[in-house]
Amino acid sequence: MVAEFLKLKLRLLGNTFNRTPKQNVGVVASILFAIALAVACSWVLSSLAPGSDEARTAIVLGGSLVVLAFIVGPLLSSVPDPLDPRSFSLFGISASTLARGLAVAGLLSVPVILTLVVAAITLRVWSQDGVTILLALLSVLIVVATVVLASRVTSLLAAIGLATRRSRETAALLAILVVVLASPAVVLWVTVHWGRDGSGLAGAAADSLSWSPLGAAWALPADAATGAPAGEVTLKLLIALAFVALLWLSWRALVGRVLVTAQRNAPEREHANLGWFARTPTTRTGAVAARSFTYWARDARYPVPVIGVFGFLVVVFVAFVVPGIPLTYLVLLTVPALCVTLAFSVHNDVALDNSAVWLHVSASRVGFADRLGRAAPVLAMGIPLIAVGSVAAAFFADSFATLPALLGVSTVLLLAGLGVGNFLSSLFPYPAVRPGDGPFSQPQVGGGTGFVVQIAFVLLTALFSAPSVIYAILGLLGDESAFWPSLWWGVGAGVLVFVAGTVVGGAIFDRRGPDILAAALRN
Repeated sequence: MVAEFLKLKLRLLGNTFNRTPKQNVGVVASILFAIALAVACSWVLSSLAPGSDEARTAIVLGGSLVVLAFIVGPLLSSVPDPLDPRSFSLFGISASTLARGLAVAGLLSVPVILTLVVAAITLRVWSQDGVTILLALLSVLIVVATVVLASRVTSLLAAIGLATRRSRETAALLAILVVVLASPAVVLWVTVHWGRDGSGLAGAAADSLSWSPLGAAWALPADAATGAPAGEVTLKLLIALAFVALLWLSWRALVGRVLVTAQRNAPEREHANLGWFARTPTTRTGAVAARSFTYWARDARYPVPVIGVFGFLVVVFVAFVVPGIPLTYLVLLTVPALCVTLAFSVHNDVALDNSAVWLHVSASRVGFADRLGRAAPVLAMGIPLIAVGSVAAAFFADSFATLPALLGVSTVLLLAGLGVGNFLSSLFPYPAVRPGDGPFSQPQVGGGTGFVVQIAFVLLTALFSAPSVIYAILGLLGDESAFWPSLWWGVGAGVLVFVAGTVVGGAIFDRRGPDILAAALRN
């Protein structure tokens, strides 16, 4: 029976490329990215001194992140599992046989195979003697069993517990936060010079993780090679084996449960009030603003880019810390980066509506109200961010002289970005993730329009923001009198571009309503 599941998994892997050419390109790109990541990890491992404390720290930290990725990964995927145990509920297969067959079939996946290859490369690091090599081989087997069972358990738990779209999106956002918090460790693992900087905080983190289920298996040969007591190595071996046993028992119990349990449907809810529609003015602009506020509060497609920027800033922060670069400039860039990200969220907002945009098109001359209403949530978040964030950034950077420039640059990036977005989204809407799909799904129709529009947004926003940014740079270079012109230029240009973009974008929306509806329905 296990052989049948392996044949099924091989057939599913082969069918991965039986798609459209664009989808095949995405699959190949994902595989190449995974291979490149594995090659980078192998290069780091090959540079480690065999049997050293630095090698132990690097492998335990990196290995723990790998296990964590297999636990969190299924929460980020919106693709249904083709080997979901519930698909086999009518075939009369016992729960034990099904659990065993699906677990073995889980070995045939690109992430697991690459993990096996990278784990096997660690054998060179722990080749001091026969005992260490034996423990290294045992470590590889335990690691592979751990990642396979962990991913299967998490995937099935997500399928059972995250039956509603809202719960799946919430879990995905939490998983993104985990990835964002873990991303500095990835940057540190790749960039640190382990022979020189492998001790200290990284060593303490590795010591802690070596006693956890995430890093116990990776630490077995490392501790033996670095002279740890035999009792300590034995205890970590028991921790690793106990975690595998717990995962197997959980997987077996979950498979047995789903085979005899009906799939849970999303419960129906009754809404007792109008939500944002009761809080905004009873005008066209107020109605559009209320719907936009509702989207930001309930649709995961909107906050994901902002969370991504937070993750990027965290990674950049670590990249600055490792080589010892002063953090002053990074702190000052935080608020402007978040402002331009918020503004970027409206550059294709029309396409996110999909078929619902017909309500706006069917109304007469609603373009200006549509443009202004969609910008309302961004303004509601961006203006307090500028006011509070700029003061906080100046405080942490210990440079209150830069406050006017911070206010000016952040304002022009937010307002000019909104104006440019209001103009582009009515002129060139392009396919976006459909309502109801996860924030990580891909639109049904692809093409180069999205890339061109995004480049146009960046270039136009940079053009209108250039005077304020140039004055701010002059101030940072020593001419502090340039900070105030940065404020005036930023506020003036931002307000002008926002008003012009909203008015012109509204006029284009009224004129191109049917074309906009057709473009939105192509998603």
